[in-house]
Amino acid sequence: MKAAENLVGLDLDGGWHVDELWKRPPQSTGGYSSISYLVSNKEGEKAFLKALDFSTALQDEDPARRLYYLTSAYEFERNLLCQCRDKRLQHVVVPLADGTAKVPGNFGDLGNVPYLIFAMATGDIRAEVERWEVFDLAWALRSLHHCAVGLQELHSLGIAHQDVKPSNVLVFPVEGSKLTDLGSASQVGNPSQSDKKNVPGDVSYATPEQWYGWSQSSDFTNRYLIDLYRLGSLIFFFFAGCSATDAIQLKLSIKHGGNFTRSDFISDLPYMQYAFNETLHDLCTLIETPAKDLTDEIIMIAQELCEPDPRRRGDPAARAAAYRKQYDVQAYISRFDRLAKQAEIRMR
Repeated sequence: MKAAENLVGLDLDGGWHVDELWKRPPQSTGGYSSISYLVSNKEGEKAFLKALDFSTALQDEDPARRLYYLTSAYEFERNLLCQCRDKRLQHVVVPLADGTAKVPGNFGDLGNVPYLIFAMATGDIRAEVERWEVFDLAWALRSLHHCAVGLQELHSLGIAHQDVKPSNVLVFPVEGSKLTDLGSASQVGNPSQSDKKNVPGDVSYATPEQWYGWSQSSDFTNRYLIDLYRLGSLIFFFFAGCSATDAIQLKLSIKHGGNFTRSDFISDLPYMQYAFNETLHDLCTLIETPAKDLTDEIIMIAQELCEPDPRRRGDPAARAAAYRKQYDVQAYISRFDRLAKQAEIRMR
């Protein structure tokens, strides 16, 4: 048995006790090599522990290089999470505690297992939506509002998430929706392995420019604009059950089949924008029934956030103002908040 699989029964710093292994749900995605546990403290608080499994490096063709990769990824994410915790971010999942468990036995250096402890969520937004018998418009809009707040909080620390997707939005009983998993994040002035990747996060949610490895400049703005696209893609998730990327690619495959070669981003952009407009038409049809008179503004937000051309992505007022950044999320925080309140009033 691996050291990281042998934490049950251990007492950890801060009064935490490791109760049992936690089996990752079949639909869970992402994350470097880790093993999960349920833990509790003397006050009866239940929490979730993520233990890094260094032993996977031993099966690699280059164990030393793989070990360096795992430890570097863990240290980078832990550093970002601690920054978020110290700044008391409200809509980003931050650790309750972190440390190193010393596992008894003949594990050598691998017996020192780094871990992070997080508050227990009720699930991610996919699990929440699956429980609905009737579509909950107010809840969906409030979740989008919380995600926008989470992105603004991260951006204020110079952090681009780069992997916003339904499985990375967790739900909490009181606080609502929070962004989780900074394993694909990048930070201004803090080099990471994600910086070297064309698509740091899940490729199935990649932006159109990432399909081509194209960027309008070499500065960090491109990473923030990816976050905007992925925020808009959550609208597609709630109302269409797919990502913006899936919707665009489906339209392209229907229209062009194997003839769409993706040879050059700028040359292919008109075709992608035409496909995107078709997806917005389909999305509008799906939104109209639950959203009624709120439909037009939701579609407008989706259009601005998921614009295939990153040079035109985001709030038009922010792009036109010299004192605001193109990736400014504040307008969407306000708009999602207002839309959620309007939907909540209808339910009374």
